[in-house]
Amino acid sequence: MSDPTERRHVLLDDPSLDGPEPVDPSGRGVLRVADRVVDKVARAAVLGVVGVAPAAATAGTVGRALGRAYPQVTCARAGDRARVVLEIALVWPSPAARVAHEVCEAVTDQLLALAGVHVDEVRTTVARIVDPSDVAGPPKEQRVR
Repeated sequence: MSDPTERRHVLLDDPSLDGPEPVDPSGRGVLRVADRVVDKVARAAVLGVVGVAPAAATAGTVGRALGRAYPQVTCARAGDRARVVLEIALVWPSPAARVAHEVCEAVTDQLLALAGVHVDEVRTTVARIVDPSDVAGPPKEQRVR
């Protein structure tokens, strides 16, 4: 055991106290983001914009199974750059120009932040207008007490 009265002096510039040596960033590797991930991030960004109708309101069960629900997202990529083509459905009476602009901004921001993909172009088409009563869904049943 050591003597409790013994004092140890620590030098703050002692190289043995430093952590491991920093790693050169070029030696870390490369992040590859799959095309499906880019499509899903873009789709989530679209659905996060107020005024865009959710997929459940744009097609029935058969339509969703056949891929006919909105939003429809197509991304063309070259490395870390992308062009995105969107078809969306709006909830009436949302202004189409404002919602389309917000969709473009949301897709651009989310793809850069979450996937590291720079968006060169976003083309948004309002393909359908949905009645607000279709978005609200069926009324919830009350439980009997």
